[in-house]
Amino acid sequence: MKKNIRYLLVILTLGLMAGCGAQSTEPVSITPGVYAVSANPQVPSDGEIYKLVVQNHDPAASTCGQYVEAWGKTVENASGGRIKFTYYHDGTLVGADDSVKAVLSGKADICWSAASIYSGQFPISEFIQLPLSGITCARMGCDVMRDMFREVPALQDEYEDFKVIMLGSCTYAPISTTTEKLTTIDDIQGFRIRAPGSTCALWSSDIGMNPMTVATPETNELLKKGVIEGCLNDWHNISATKLYENLNYIMDFPAPGSPIFLLMNKESYASLPADLRAVIDLYSGDYASKMAGIYWDSTRTWIYDNAGAFGVEIYEPSDELYAHLTSDKVKENVHKQYVEYLNGFGLDGQEIYSKCMEIVSRYTGAYADPWAEGVGIEDFIG
Repeated sequence: MKKNIRYLLVILTLGLMAGCGAQSTEPVSITPGVYAVSANPQVPSDGEIYKLVVQNHDPAASTCGQYVEAWGKTVENASGGRIKFTYYHDGTLVGADDSVKAVLSGKADICWSAASIYSGQFPISEFIQLPLSGITCARMGCDVMRDMFREVPALQDEYEDFKVIMLGSCTYAPISTTTEKLTTIDDIQGFRIRAPGSTCALWSSDIGMNPMTVATPETNELLKKGVIEGCLNDWHNISATKLYENLNYIMDFPAPGSPIFLLMNKESYASLPADLRAVIDLYSGDYASKMAGIYWDSTRTWIYDNAGAFGVEIYEPSDELYAHLTSDKVKENVHKQYVEYLNGFGLDGQEIYSKCMEIVSRYTGAYADPWAEGVGIEDFIG
């Protein structure tokens, strides 16, 4: 966990390097399946320009902003300039809570957002945020989410009203604190912490913390005022909202990150000619998801590289504390309640949960040490 990986802030093998002139005509490992819609890219061009609006509630300079624009640049290039995106970052079109509605209504053609924002609308997707599931990083979460979408029909139902471009995962959320370094089990008892999502709150409560519901934009202010003493915000969020300005310690413990997505209005997609639908398809699914995993995991490296300048100490939990945070009793209780949560939607919670955990097990070996020294961005700039 201490090693820094040099996974690309800008795209690795995806070759998107907008502004550097590097482009890629081949996406990585496109796998046919429910993501893809067959189309013939050889259909003659109609010569029209198709303008599409993209909604993103985070700032343009955030990982989300960089990701959607880099993905969009690839699609624009592949379309020969016949697709043009207009980006509304930082909630300038609609707020975070209304991103999905904006796509459904056609106010936006595409949105990037996190499924956990819409409590109860994407309950199976929330598995990605289930503590102690075994997901160790964004890249693993993206792999798991893609397989879930292919193999869990009820998850496909959650997105039946959309053209799915990407389903994936943020990187994990460490335990960040303002003034107190948490080193013992006693230290976390009653500790006031911002916990996103119902399952994270359940886990936080079971280990003895006092979880509080706090909107992301309010986190910094409440940390500063001492209303909360810490937060479970993913590495990207620590970076994008400058939480590091009010933090002194980050315990590198992998509380799970949020499920994320890029969704497109079905009518907007259908209105494109067949060759442009083929371009969207080509860079959807596996390609967009793998790209997301690299982007979000890169934020951990950035925080590690700059922690000293921010006056933030990053440390690992003691063996005793780690055992407490990951105890079988806590896991059993939190996972049982997630199953019951799914049952409340008329779903077979146990069957879905068991299938999702089986999918996680496929990737356990590959991501056992996700931060081992890797290849750097300099090897792909050329």
